[in-house]
Amino acid sequence: MRWTWKPDLSASGGARYQAIADAIATAIEVGELKPGERLPPHRDLSFRMGVSVQTIFRAYAELERRGLVSGEVGRGTFVRYANPDKVPSSIIDKRDEDLLDFSTMAPVVGEKHVEALRDMLAALSKSRELESLLAHRPIVGLNHHRLIGAEWLKKLDLKASPETILITNGCQHGLWVALATVTEPGDVVAADHLVDSSVITESTILKLQLRGLASDERGILPEAFAALCGRERVKAICVTPTLNNPTVSFMDEDRRRAIAEIAKEFNVWIIEDDVFGPLIDKRPRPIGAYAPERTCYATSFSKSVMHSLRTGYLLVPEILLSRAISRLRTTGWMSNSFVAEISCRWLTDGTMEDLISWQRRKLARRHEILNRALGDAERSSHPASLHVWLPLPGLWRTGPFIEEARRRGLLITGPDPFIVGREADPHAVRLTLGDSVREDDDFQRGVETFARLIASDPEPSSPAI
Repeated sequence: MRWTWKPDLSASGGARYQAIADAIATAIEVGELKPGERLPPHRDLSFRMGVSVQTIFRAYAELERRGLVSGEVGRGTFVRYANPDKVPSSIIDKRDEDLLDFSTMAPVVGEKHVEALRDMLAALSKSRELESLLAHRPIVGLNHHRLIGAEWLKKLDLKASPETILITNGCQHGLWVALATVTEPGDVVAADHLVDSSVITESTILKLQLRGLASDERGILPEAFAALCGRERVKAICVTPTLNNPTVSFMDEDRRRAIAEIAKEFNVWIIEDDVFGPLIDKRPRPIGAYAPERTCYATSFSKSVMHSLRTGYLLVPEILLSRAISRLRTTGWMSNSFVAEISCRWLTDGTMEDLISWQRRKLARRHEILNRALGDAERSSHPASLHVWLPLPGLWRTGPFIEEARRRGLLITGPDPFIVGREADPHAVRLTLGDSVREDDDFQRGVETFARLIASDPEPSSPAI
């Protein structure tokens, strides 16, 4: 497509960046833009359309959020899909009421959560400390929130102190702050070759060069990390040692220690995402326990208790504290004190551990249902994981498989949102086990449908004429 095209935004009543994103999405859908085609540079399109570069930046970011394009530092932004209906993500239109959503990652909730929240809100309404939650400072979080967070993290053998903990609006916010703190545009950042899509998005926005590392069921291979550090100046590594999304890999202590030692040897910052950590009873020590002087450790309760309980704890080395606070201020000023207060009270009165234990039991039950349905089908999972990673058998390819799953009433996620760079499609899908399918009967019906699909063969495709 020649970029003399200029979308008509006159009929759009929404934000201009949204209208531009919609127009480009339409061009992809009708085939005017092909997979692999490069979009124009931000500045060129902003000049042609008479809008700011920031507007084009936001439009491209929105397209990347939808899974339609991917950005590569130094090369540009490229089309990923020819048809938005093939996007294997939770962003798929869910207006069809008969669809069961196995694409959204959220913990299961029940009446127990409602009762706990109702009791806590009643207690807060009578609290003499309520006025302290109205303050618009300190940016790093209220002192008693940081103190309780530090006590909780110390149980993991982390060298946590209230002074080096920042309260964030969830783990994702903390990871963004950490990545923005330790990197500059153009820096090389390492990650698993299949990584949470947020790492890809954040690296693109921060103009970082993201490098994928080979991994196995125990996570990133130390030899792959060391080899990359030997070839390039790696500034940071983003790692999820516990139940990586999407592969469910789980690092043992030896692997965690090895990653930490390589980071020390090559002077690499570690950004550790432990959002799934609370789901594991007696989990291994975090990587940050082996290299506290160079690790930014982030966790929260949004994947282990309730998705809306977005209190995050970001533990940073003291040397980074000033830079991290400035990034925190820029991206959110300060955390939501009311939600942080609920988290702290639940941590101290035992409710948090009770709800986490309930989640573990619920997920274990769902894994039992899934295992009965899938039988011997190949998969990567853990009894406490919120998701399962399943290589596709036989002649199935991810695009047709996802389309057929939707035709049968299931929304599932393919690998493309998680692939670093332009690596090959691993022909696998992610199935989530959480609250997007709340009732166990619906969950069982869905996984049985999925089991029938994965045991079938694809229909032969017709050649283009």
